[in-house]
Amino acid sequence: MLVSAFRVGEFDGMSPRSDAAVLRICDPTDDWRAQGRGLAQAGWGSTLTLAFWDMDSSALGVKGHLITRLWGRNRAVFEALAGRLFGSDIPWRPFIAADAVAIAAFADSLADKGIAELFVVCRNGRGRSGTVGRWLAHRLGARFTTSGDDRDSGHIRETLDRINGSAANRIEPTLIQAA
Repeated sequence: MLVSAFRVGEFDGMSPRSDAAVLRICDPTDDWRAQGRGLAQAGWGSTLTLAFWDMDSSALGVKGHLITRLWGRNRAVFEALAGRLFGSDIPWRPFIAADAVAIAAFADSLADKGIAELFVVCRNGRGRSGTVGRWLAHRLGARFTTSGDDRDSGHIRETLDRINGSAANRIEPTLIQAA
């Protein structure tokens, strides 16, 4: 399997493939639920769409850190509390434990789907997609490529490791035999 990180502009021109999966990371201000539905209907082998900023709870001090630690596994409660404490003009949405759980479950679901390539896509194709892509490649025992730089979001990587562990789980795609 090959895991690749892409910028949105690079990915948008690609044709859907049934042997490829897409993990799309949107900004919280995007209409990310609609983008997720569009990907799922386009014909990709498997899709997951999430929305979070490339930051951690320290960006908003003690309140942000407490909310992330206490409610990070329950996305709905987390978003309601964060909206009340920080206002809802600009969604305050760092990477939380629920995102890490969703990413690991998505990766684990690829084993029996015949997926040969996994595209991890975000606006710039570096911090969020690069970090998540490298972590997924390690988990899946896959190769990793990126057209961006080697920027690593420590908070995202640390959360993925803390919630899901850092051990590699090699997943072999199902062999498809010609009829």
